[in-house]
Formats: sequence, C-alpha cells, structure tokens
Amino acid sequence: MRLGTPLSPSATRVMLLGSGELGKEVIIALQRLGCEVIAVDRYANAPGMQVAHRSHVIAMTDGAALRRLIELEKPHLVVPEIEAIATDMLVEIEREGLSEVIPTARA
Repeated sequence: MRLGTPLSPSATRVMLLGSGELGKEVIIALQRLGCEVIAVDRYANAPGMQVAHRSHVIAMTDGAALRRLIELEKPHLVVPEIEAIATDMLVEIEREGLSEVIPTARA
C-alpha cells in the first residue's frame, strides 16, 4: 500500500472505530504518516474527532449502520479500537473486499 496526500484522490483513507483518548493518539500518528483519517464513535466530540479529517457518530454495534458508513467513506483500512462493535459485519466487509480490517476482522 502506498501512502498519498490527505484529502486528495491518492489519499490512503483509514477509518478508526473508537475515538477516545487512545484513538486520538492513533489518529495523530496516522496523520503524521500522511493518512486521511475518519474518526467514528458512539458520541459526538470524542477526543479523536477533534483531530481527525472527518468524523461520524454511529452505534458501532449496528451492523447495517456500520456498513452504510464504510460504503459512504470507502476507507482503504478499518481499524477497530473498541470491543463493542458489529464484528460479524466487519468479517463480511473484509470478505467482500470493501475494506481491509487491521489486523483482521476476526482479531
């Protein structure tokens, strides 16, 4: 995978599922590498949302909502940072090739 320039057609888009304090540090590190980062959490103004390029508030346990968001944003990589998540949907998304889940959807 080649890193591009954020907010450009060549950008490597990373969606972080869970945007608390730890997520904020991950977002900053990804941005330093040149990634375009989309923060997702269950509540507005989570710490990571304050530094991400874009953010969304959804119930990450709602598989349909998670899928819609991934189809909308088209991230290259999805990084789950929390446990309360629709894991079965992440497995399906990864299997269909919509996005790569890091480390894997089954982890």
